[in-house]
Amino acid sequence: MIDPFLRVRSISVLLLALLGACSLTPPRLPAPQQIPVPNPSEVERVLFLVGDPGEARSEYYPILPRLQRDIEWWAERLRGDSTVTVLFLGDIVYPLGMHAPGTKEFPHDSAIVMDQVRLLAGPFARQRRAQGYFMAGNHDWGLETEWEGYARLKNLDTFLSRARSQTRAQVRLVPEPGQGGPYVLDLGKHIRLLILDTAWWVLDGGRRSGRGQRTVLERVQAAMRSAGKRQVIFAAHHPFQSAGPHGGEFSFWQTFGLRYLLARSGAVLQDLTSLPYRELKAGLRSIFAQTGPPVLFVGGHEHSLQIIAGRWPNDPKFSIVSGSASKISGIGREKNIRFGRAAPGYMRLLVHRDGRMSVFVESVPEQYKSCPKEDPQRQECMAAGVAAFETVHSQHIR
Repeated sequence: MIDPFLRVRSISVLLLALLGACSLTPPRLPAPQQIPVPNPSEVERVLFLVGDPGEARSEYYPILPRLQRDIEWWAERLRGDSTVTVLFLGDIVYPLGMHAPGTKEFPHDSAIVMDQVRLLAGPFARQRRAQGYFMAGNHDWGLETEWEGYARLKNLDTFLSRARSQTRAQVRLVPEPGQGGPYVLDLGKHIRLLILDTAWWVLDGGRRSGRGQRTVLERVQAAMRSAGKRQVIFAAHHPFQSAGPHGGEFSFWQTFGLRYLLARSGAVLQDLTSLPYRELKAGLRSIFAQTGPPVLFVGGHEHSLQIIAGRWPNDPKFSIVSGSASKISGIGREKNIRFGRAAPGYMRLLVHRDGRMSVFVESVPEQYKSCPKEDPQRQECMAAGVAAFETVHSQHIR
């Protein structure tokens, strides 16, 4: 039998924890920077970073029409084909990925994905062959491993293929379903893009044999070594670093102790501190020690906007989190953070003709994350939300 005194003391400790958590103030983030937007004639290509859009609908999420307007603006002004690239950084469909045709979930799932496909179906995007690369997130795997998760990805891959034929939007799922990657893509003479399926690594990753993980790392190493003078950018669903909940950047009291301890132990599978993800980062750091680190590692997963400088010599120069296309989560303390905002938005990475890079963070107040579904409130909110987007931070990357 539990001693009544101990029970009372335990309750008191819990109440103190609750009071302490309620009194926590948000972390003080660095002041945003602003650099001039270059003339399009000085820009070789643009990459849009859009993470976790799996709840957004174009009818009542202002981010989608705003993003399409931005894509069209740059597609019209940049010379040459395929100079505009949109990276959809996973969690394309909430809550459990793309269901098969004929299921009751399929109409919802297909509408969500088609709204994202149409971002690249505008007249200038089609004319200039703007490219859309969709990456699998843990929700796109249906939070499942092996065959069940693979089946969800195949559904998404098949749908994107059909949507490409219907709309002439250049969209595809990369890496191929059930493959860890990397998908290697050279963007002009300055950039090599390596796309990983980090959800595959976390949920399965061939751990029964170990061959899958080793193969991915061997391919990463080969792609890094053969990049020549190109700057390497990694893209995936899970970021390399984060000041959000999945990054473990919260205090013991902020999570009443239990969540803190689970994160530190690596027991929370989708956290960056999980044992599988630690293995991936260790493998990448080992490669970076030989080849030199990439300039960027971009991801979603956290529902916020963050730019974080590398902590260690073998870290990417910057980690970017752009995961607030349809959901919002908080930001904790991270001493190397250069920008952070818990608000809807996306990022635009510009590659200049001389090889320099700069990033522009486009965001809007949280009240415009989504709008009412009924008119006239919907129309008024959508017009105001699209107009309210602005560049809240911009900086040079190199």
